[in-house]
Amino acid sequence: MKFKSIFWGGLFMLAGALMLLSNLGILMVNVWKLIWPTFIIAVGAWTLWTATRGPEALDVEEINIPHEDAAQAKVSLNFGAGQVTMNSGASGGNLLKGTFAGGLDYHAKKAGDTLDVSLKPSAADFIHTFMPWSWGAREWDIQLNEQIPFALDVETGASSMELDLSKLRVTELNLSTGASSTEVTLPANAGHTHVDVEGGAASIIIRIPEGVAARIQIDGGLAAIAVDRDRFPRVGDVYKSSDYETAANKVDINADFGAGSLSIE
Repeated sequence: MKFKSIFWGGLFMLAGALMLLSNLGILMVNVWKLIWPTFIIAVGAWTLWTATRGPEALDVEEINIPHEDAAQAKVSLNFGAGQVTMNSGASGGNLLKGTFAGGLDYHAKKAGDTLDVSLKPSAADFIHTFMPWSWGAREWDIQLNEQIPFALDVETGASSMELDLSKLRVTELNLSTGASSTEVTLPANAGHTHVDVEGGAASIIIRIPEGVAARIQIDGGLAAIAVDRDRFPRVGDVYKSSDYETAANKVDINADFGAGSLSIE
């Protein structure tokens, strides 16, 4: 981090010095014809140098968000490029806990018996969105409380994401993802879970635990679609477990998918 500050600080000082000399009439050249090529060369050199070092280390925040005695919670996650894992693990008075490389901006507000929480990268980390060499270092590890029903709204970009919801009481999952690799394990004992999936050029794997029935409807576009038809035979326009109507634990999946691949197993 220190070297990065020195490198870019020095580059901006050099650009400023050239502009000052030009304004004073000491340097008789068009400064902008020097600055832009120099800046592009510097960005290229920085990219090559950081590529040989691996992902740039980012500052990591540890966050605990209390549940405030809420009966249920809605968590909205907005994440650009990097890696996200989500599973159970928060306990006691915590709704959510985790580690967030690159920093986190979050807001929590209770309305009635519902705690509404939004998570997004910190404003200070915004610049890393445009620096592919730092994407591998932006890792978020999020743990949720098993005892509280959740509605999850997850929106990601060029990311790698693993959501293990098997032990959680997730009643609603809205997932929108771009050019990503995503694996989701749905709840095993949450009653009725509704899932909406929207994907672009993505690879998504959705795992439905044994003993959980499912009703699946897919608008596949140009995507490669694979559904376990032994568990979820096709009935008209949907795939549906034979015991869907009577199952104590079931999921409804609606998928709107572009190019890429979707596997439900």
